Amino acid sequence: MKQNIIKFKSLAFSICAASMVLTTGCSESEYAKINTDPSTIAEGNPVFLFTQEQVQYQPFDYLLWYYDGAYTSKIVQAYSPSSSFNDLYNKLAELGGVGSQLIYVKRYENDIKATIDKMPANKAAQYSHLSAMANALTVYMGLFDTDLFGSRPYSEAAQGKYGGTLTPNYESQESLFDQWLTELNTDLDKLKSTTTQISVGDNDLAYGGDTKKWVKFVNGIKLKIAVRLLHQNKAKALKIAEEVGADDANVMQSITDDYVYNKGTGGDGGNNTYGSDNSVNLGVSSKNVIDFMKRNKDPRMLVMFTKNDFNSEVVQAFFDAQARGDNNCAIPKYILDQVNYTTDASGKKHFDSWKGDGEPWVRYQGLPIGMAISEKTEYTGNNNYFVTTRWKVTDGEKTKTYSPLSYFNEELVRGRVDFTFPTAPKGKVVQDTEDNPLYEMTLSTAEMNLYLAEFKLLGANLPHTAAEYFKLGVEASAKAYNRLAILNKIPYYDKAHCNDKLDEPVTYDDAAIATMMANSDYQLTGNVPSDLEKVYIQLYLHFFYQPLEQFVTVRRSGVPKVGSSLIPWVTMKPNTELPRRFYIAQPDPADKMRTIIETAMTQQGFTFTDGQRPELLNSERVWYDKGAPNFGEGPNY
Repeated sequence: MKQNIIKFKSLAFSICAASMVLTTGCSESEYAKINTDPSTIAEGNPVFLFTQEQVQYQPFDYLLWYYDGAYTSKIVQAYSPSSSFNDLYNKLAELGGVGSQLIYVKRYENDIKATIDKMPANKAAQYSHLSAMANALTVYMGLFDTDLFGSRPYSEAAQGKYGGTLTPNYESQESLFDQWLTELNTDLDKLKSTTTQISVGDNDLAYGGDTKKWVKFVNGIKLKIAVRLLHQNKAKALKIAEEVGADDANVMQSITDDYVYNKGTGGDGGNNTYGSDNSVNLGVSSKNVIDFMKRNKDPRMLVMFTKNDFNSEVVQAFFDAQARGDNNCAIPKYILDQVNYTTDASGKKHFDSWKGDGEPWVRYQGLPIGMAISEKTEYTGNNNYFVTTRWKVTDGEKTKTYSPLSYFNEELVRGRVDFTFPTAPKGKVVQDTEDNPLYEMTLSTAEMNLYLAEFKLLGANLPHTAAEYFKLGVEASAKAYNRLAILNKIPYYDKAHCNDKLDEPVTYDDAAIATMMANSDYQLTGNVPSDLEKVYIQLYLHFFYQPLEQFVTVRRSGVPKVGSSLIPWVTMKPNTELPRRFYIAQPDPADKMRTIIETAMTQQGFTFTDGQRPELLNSERVWYDKGAPNFGEGPNY
């Protein structure tokens, strides 16, 4: 893939540059110091190697946001292109880094293993916990890579340094799942070891070496595998869930158990520390999603997405421009309907207050999901979603354009975004330019408990009710998003970082979460089909921060579904023409892996292709996706 070639070229350049530094101006004695006998070089410290593995653990590769996540988020109707969907929306262009992330963590796990293997048995036993933690990260990233490509190298990967092959064999998704479950069970046995262990402490960026939390993390990965097994081996999936859920000590119980990490100065000072330098290319938030969350007073919406630009100062700027005779600029009706204003004797409007729920709720507007709706008058007239020239205000020599819509909140995943607050054309320039090393979250209390709610509804013998797991999962999701908003200092995260006189912070308290949970859409009733849909909708919402997990959830569940009263699926193309995996191109004849890759693709029944054949990417599914419902059809377990 083109982008991976660029990475390797950059790495090669860095190595060459480092070599030039070493060979410039060195005396013979200095060379002697450099040319040390390899057998006398001290071994790496497994604890520090583990820290580096965590730094390389990157489900949020910067290309995810520009390519892979941008595709999947639109396929599952979480976002819409700003100009609305067109006939090409189901086709894929260049891919990002998904499918090649395992190698970055596995090479460090292999280094840790090799270092421990050289130790005397009594000393090696002290690294049992560390070994399990390192393997868990590798399995997580292996699962991440296989989701959209199927068979991948694993057992033989990154072994060249230790005499292994440079052409690792591909292993089937089914066999990988079996191997990973075996490894994870071994990890759990290691984590329960009572022998004296080396202290990891703060060198563990997520859990500070707390093995109780790592036990929950490992069990969380087991649940991730289990939900993917449901269409191929439901009995096995339920058994895994029952093993995990049998003891609450296996299950994350609060957001302090979430895998949240900050690489700080341990990263590279760039993307690995602050997140992507690329803009987040997801599109405009779905109106169906925004409306559902507003209707249910779901406070996660306030931090997942951005406030639009139409604060009270901007609304008044439109009124002022219209009073000056500007007949082109216009506040969209769906925003003006939320404004209380007075009109003076001259006909000029004056902003008075917000209607309804007021700030910050009125500042969130999504884009309707539909094909080529930018050409339809009902979306370009008074309820204007597309004609940007009508969002432009001029005051003398100053002109500004304002967006009435909400987008993914980039500062949740980018620590170096400069945010400019909306002000009138001649208003002061107010910016937030503070850089923040990024706090990221992967496996969470919300995810684990929502999976257990799903399994309970599907018949698993678990100690708690589906409603109890569901409630804990949704509340934990809300708390997790609030935590990320505060840690990453997103725009409007507290009153001191607001600007307009009526601005209210987007962060929230437990009372707001309780208000959300009181709504019937956020409660299970005992009706299994209805309850299952509610569980999948909550997974869908929770994974707005993790677009590939969101895609996997929609793909396996068929939710959102057509005709739903929650978040409905909009049929724009036949569901057989939407990709369910990513494409794999024919390898170059000179590629040493060509025969291995061709064999793996044949065994999976895959055709080499590009992103222009979505019907092929729908019918040729990865192993665990076979038999799953088409998009929009709802669960078929």
